[in-house]
Amino acid sequence: MQTAMVHGKRVVNFLNKKKREISYAVIGASLGTYFITSRIVTTAVVAGQSMTPTFNKNSIKSRVLVDLITPVTKVKQDDIILAHDPEESDEYIVKRVTALAGQFVEVDEDCGGAYTRKYAYQGKLTVPTGYCWVEGDNKSKSHDSREFGPLPLGLIKGRVLFTLWS
Repeated sequence: MQTAMVHGKRVVNFLNKKKREISYAVIGASLGTYFITSRIVTTAVVAGQSMTPTFNKNSIKSRVLVDLITPVTKVKQDDIILAHDPEESDEYIVKRVTALAGQFVEVDEDCGGAYTRKYAYQGKLTVPTGYCWVEGDNKSKSHDSREFGPLPLGLIKGRVLFTLWS
């Protein structure tokens, strides 16, 4: 009888050890996933027509992979970026960088947005230091720098690497 009880304790200890190991693995995987998606890469949904035909060509939404490691100082002209919307702090935008600090932007003062109508001089604007100029690929359907002005580099969350699915 004594040996049966010892054997029962061994089984319980073995099962408790396995539960702890599984719990540690789940917690470790969760923390690893959180770290990766908050610091290295994440995905984002691109909805709307502002970036057509690059995104949403055949569907309403595209899912993209975003690089969070590349510092904003490495953003180049023609990169597609994910950034906090400068007018809606809880929203994000996906746009193409068309000019960087010190570069001139040619704008149509008559057909441009509120910002370009107000600040353009002879159809040109200069992007200030610490900012970039972003526009959607489908200019007629895009709310971008032509409306809200140059985008502060600090609002850029990451650089779009590629489309996962569309």
